[in-house]
Amino acid sequence: MIRVIPISLLTISIIFTYIFKNFLTLKIPKFFGLLIIFPSLLLIFLGLFTLLLNKTTIIPGEKPKRLVNFGVFGICRNPIYLGDLLLIVGFSIYFQTLIGIIFAILFFLVMDKFVIPKEEEILEKTFGESYVEYKKCVKRWGIF
Repeated sequence: MIRVIPISLLTISIIFTYIFKNFLTLKIPKFFGLLIIFPSLLLIFLGLFTLLLNKTTIIPGEKPKRLVNFGVFGICRNPIYLGDLLLIVGFSIYFQTLIGIIFAILFFLVMDKFVIPKEEEILEKTFGESYVEYKKCVKRWGIF
């Protein structure tokens, strides 16, 4: 179940943001959306690339082979999810609708309260004190 939540929620959020782009409109230039979309895609790519380069899983909820705590993971424990969140916000601004912001909040809450704690439980069981120390040094979402 945990495997499909992040990508499903991201996909649904972007689709609904597009479908309801004429509902609850924002008056922010589309350019600002692009300024968020491109860095968020880079963050997602760097997170995935770092995990793949270190031969560990990219599947949410799957037991990892290695604790990756450097690169973008040295700044944020969940750079891929942060990138996903920013991607939803970026599309919301690009499509000029508040609906995407609502989905971004929903995405954040589901990930922060359900998905990430389950993943952290797996990481703590797998890597023990190393992961606990990493959690002390690096924030879940980069800034909090």
